[in-house]
Amino acid sequence: MTRPRTLDAAEIIGLLPHRHPFLLLDRVEDLIAGESAVGVKNVSISDPVFAGHFPGRPVFPGVLLVEASAQTCGIVLAATMDTPVLGYLASIKRFKFIEIVRPGDRLRIRANVGVSVGALTEFSVELRSDTSVVASGSLAVALAES
Repeated sequence: MTRPRTLDAAEIIGLLPHRHPFLLLDRVEDLIAGESAVGVKNVSISDPVFAGHFPGRPVFPGVLLVEASAQTCGIVLAATMDTPVLGYLASIKRFKFIEIVRPGDRLRIRANVGVSVGALTEFSVELRSDTSVVASGSLAVALAES
């Protein structure tokens, strides 16, 4: 049985091509390479997006919730190779935004592998803040050819 791993920011940077300000994950927990992981995003008022979204009523954009989910999926795939991989978000299906995410929230993004066909892997994702589900859906990630 594979033991879950935890990745810190430096290890995440070693597996994803994203960099500040677009690297959205602070930590990854319960990583089982090729199967699942929980990405952690600490939403802070100092995140650059809050300069314009929205002044006086900061809301973390839904599109960045999708991106943080896709980055978590990328970690699940990259961890099977222990080397950086380039993956592209290939599809977004049945994504629902249930609650507004604001500064101070700590997101836990669970990504579980579904069907894989060639370089394309589908994931189910669920994002939680405290005990509430804030968003969920299905994403597919396509790995780029080397």
